[in-house]
Order: sequence, then structure tokens, then C-alpha cells
Amino acid sequence: MDDSSEKKNMHWSEIIAKDVVNSKKPPYVVMSGITTSGPLHPGTLCEFMFADAIYKSLKKLDKGAKFVFVADILDAFDNIPAPFKQYEGELTPHLGKPLAHTPDPMGCHHSFAEHFLSEATDAMAKFDVHPEIMRADQAYAEGKYDKYALEYSERKDEIKKIVQESSLRETMPDDWHPIMPICEQCGKIATTTILSYSNGEYEYSCDRDVKYTKGCGFKGKGKISDHKYKLLFRVDWPARQDMMHVSTEGGSVDHHTRGGTLSTVAAVHRKFFKHDPPIYYKFGFLKYKGKKYSKSKGIGHSVNELMQILPIPVFEYALLRPDIQEDKELVLDEKTLLPLISDFEHAASLDSDSELSRADRKKSISYSLTEKKEWNVPLVDVLVNYAIHKDWDKVGELLEDPEGVKYLSGYVDKWIEQGWIPDKYVFELGKGESPSHPEAIKKFSDSLKEGMTDNEVHTLVFETAKSSDIPPKELFQDLYKVIIGKTMGPRFGKFAIIIGIPRLKELLSS
Repeated sequence: MDDSSEKKNMHWSEIIAKDVVNSKKPPYVVMSGITTSGPLHPGTLCEFMFADAIYKSLKKLDKGAKFVFVADILDAFDNIPAPFKQYEGELTPHLGKPLAHTPDPMGCHHSFAEHFLSEATDAMAKFDVHPEIMRADQAYAEGKYDKYALEYSERKDEIKKIVQESSLRETMPDDWHPIMPICEQCGKIATTTILSYSNGEYEYSCDRDVKYTKGCGFKGKGKISDHKYKLLFRVDWPARQDMMHVSTEGGSVDHHTRGGTLSTVAAVHRKFFKHDPPIYYKFGFLKYKGKKYSKSKGIGHSVNELMQILPIPVFEYALLRPDIQEDKELVLDEKTLLPLISDFEHAASLDSDSELSRADRKKSISYSLTEKKEWNVPLVDVLVNYAIHKDWDKVGELLEDPEGVKYLSGYVDKWIEQGWIPDKYVFELGKGESPSHPEAIKKFSDSLKEGMTDNEVHTLVFETAKSSDIPPKELFQDLYKVIIGKTMGPRFGKFAIIIGIPRLKELLSS
């Protein structure tokens, strides 16, 4: 089997892992990261979920793998998130400062950045993702970026040209410099400009107007060895990859556009560091009814909502199942919820070591990357039993899965409240209506025998309809009308067995 044929049967995480092993030297390092500037966004989950999937696939191939997650918390605080507008008076004076130097107005964390970094690491723990956290403020303070800042500054014209050409810019500002000093007067990083540089020392002014804030006008001096600076993002990113010997890192579609950030990152590796860049993988956007998730525009579910209303393994599966480059629709409603969980249950039943179709093998691998299923019976059986008995303990006992049913019960209650459970699974047994074909109903009821299988009951409906000279659809509708007062319900054969033949006959005769 050639390489292309083999890859068609592989999960995307396996393909990337194999490419890494074939072209990079161990130990293999997977990197991802976020700027913790606001509440965790569902799309941001992709940053650590996808990297963790590749890390796990690498571990299957080679034990020398590591996952590093970068908290880019020295970036400038440039916007007050909507949930924090009530603290606008307290936060506005800090606009332009590093996020790590901006106070948390709620007082529960050391800084604004820490507040949201904690939110991200808490979410990772719930998804059983445990990377090595690399905090940008600590890395700079420890001098890990100093050699890059020195090299970039000493060869400023060279790195400037690489940035210009790779980003497809016609011109670059005359005062462009790879270093952004932190003003010792006002503490801002977004408003400073390097005036002169020589041998690791520089002069700067804090006089830029960046629309959301202005510099204080201070002029000062600094040294790279003081560690009171940050590199511009397009040169910071390749520096940290080189520093950590990164094998692979991903980015959303917008980073992969021609002239986009990764064009510069790759060019810096090749032209400045003189080696190949890491393997870059592209991932699509998380979408809600065709539109990109956007908290500010009210498009999509929040992270907290998703974690409360969807079992985390199912959530993981929904993100890991599609090809990584595809946009991922994550919409929870009456039409999408049960098909998603049914597909998850199907994936859980597969053995990846056995002969599987291409699609099923990928589903099986996607499932193996999740936290695994917490229940043992199909969700639809749980729904039907609960609709009949309205007692979670009894449902757990009847299905011989008390822990699994208990796990699902809280979710099911929320789904019913949200209206996400199809109407055919929400009913009151015995709230019947008169049938259109009472004689056919009686004939069917008289023919029911204890010990029948669900298929035998289902077949009996067709046989009764035929002998009564009525369409089977009408008899099915009549049966549901008599039993639950609706014209449709769960698949009838299995429904009858769950109700029990004696009670079903009683319901039909009444």
C-alpha cells in the first residue's frame, strides 16, 4: 500500500503525527497557545484539543513526545470584553499595558491575564488535557528570549526585509523595530517606539497613538538584559518555536492565508535561522448555522453552556471527528443532538483493530481520543424508559446501568427543558385518544403474545394492517394515538417491549 492510500484510512491526527516522525527528530514537541485577553471562546478549545490529539497520536508512535501550551500574556490589553464593561472605569487606565500587568477587577486573580488563563487551564483539566504551560511573562523574565532579541536587533534590516516580503507589504515604517519596550513611566507596551539601538541597549519613547490608548510621552532607556520588552508577534512566534524545538504547531485558516502570520513565521525559520520550520497544520473555524462562532455577536453556544449541556466526551468527539481542515458545525437543537450522540455511541462500539470501513475507522480513532463514554445503554432507550416511568432510579435499575443513567439524567433534564428532545420521546403513557381503526387495534392487541421480540411485534403491525386492508402507516399512527396521544413515537417494536406486553395490551384495550 502506498503512502497516499494508507493516509486515506488514517485519522487526521495520525497523519500529522506520522509526518512529524518521518521528517523531524525526537523528542517531538507539539505546541499551541492563546492570548488570554477575554473569556474562553468555544473556537479557542480547538487550540488545545487538536494539539492534544496529535500529541496522543505521537505517543502511540514514539514515547518521546511533549505538548507545550503557550500563554501569551505579555500581549497588550487592547479591549475590554463585554462581560467586564461594568469595570470599564477601573480597566480603561490600563489599556495598552501587558495583560499580565493589568489587574483583575474581580480581585480573584493576580492579573487580568491570570483570570482567563485560569479559565483555560480549568477547561483543559475537564477535557483531560495536561500540557506543559509556558507563560510568556516568565519566559521573558528568565531571559529565554534575549538571544533572539539581540539577534533580531543586530540584524534588524535583515529581519525587517523578511517580515516585509513574507507579509506582502509594499513598505515598512521607518521606525520599525522587532522590540516593543515596556514604558517604565506608564507601564504600556502598545505605545512605545525604539529611537536607537546599540549593543543590547536602546532608547525609546512612549508617544504612539494606537486608537484605544495613547502614550504618556516619556522617553527612556533600557537593556535587553533588563527583560522589560516583548518581541513583535511575527518574530516572537518563530523565536519560541526555535527555543522549544517545536516539531509541529497549528493555526486557524486566517493564519494560513498568503501573506498571513505563518508565511512570516516559516520565512524567519528558513531565511533567518537557516533551518526548516515546524510542520504547520491548518484547522477550520467552529461554526454555528453557517456563521463563525462569535461571542460578541451572540452567535453560538458559550463554553460554559456547552460543558453544562453536553457530555464532555461527546463534545470532544464533535470537534475531533471531522477532518481538521474542515469548518465544524456545532449546533445543539432538536435536529442535531440525538444524531450526534447516536454517532458517538456507534463510534464507541467499534474496535479499531478489527476490519472497519474507512469512515468507521476514523470514527473509532476519534472516539479513542476522548474521555470515553460513561453509560452502557443507548440514549434512546434511556429516553423511552424515562418517558414511561418518570423515575431515574427505576430507569437505571431496569436498564441495569444505574451509574450511567445517573450520569445522563442531569443532561436529559436540561435537554427536555431546552426542547432538544424530539417530541416522540417526550410523552405521557396512557394519555391516549380514540383510534380511527378500533377493530384493527383490537385484532393487533389480541395477537400480541408474551415473549415476542421487538421485530416480531413490529412485523405484527404490518400483518394486521394488511389483513385489515388499511395502510400500515395509519395503524402505526393509531397505535401511538391510543398509547400516548400522539401520531408518532419511538420505534414501535422496541417501544412495545419496553412497555411490556401485558401493560401494552391493557393500554390498547382501554
